Amino acid sequence: MTRRQVRVTQSFFDRLDLLLPQERSADGTPSTADFLFREMPRIVDRLADDYEHNTTVVPSAPGVRLLITRGAFVPFILVYSALAPDGAIDIITLELGFDDDANDDPTD
Repeated sequence: MTRRQVRVTQSFFDRLDLLLPQERSADGTPSTADFLFREMPRIVDRLADDYEHNTTVVPSAPGVRLLITRGAFVPFILVYSALAPDGAIDIITLELGFDDDANDDPTD
């Protein structure tokens, strides 16, 4: 199996900046650097090594696939990506979930 090239789009970094602070907080919330150095290498490897097997189709977004994983700093990570015409994988955006998010009322 051929390892695919993985690229990260500006929209991914824009979203990451909205989700995490620039520096680790006193309550332990990871920083963007924590995420990029600790979580991203494993995410990139999973996408590069077996894109179709490690992702699922997003029915509401043609051409977009979803990787669902757990991380060291972030318990729940959703990574949205698309296969580019040149065969590379473009990481488009992400969502992060923390353990306390499970207790949040989505209607609030």
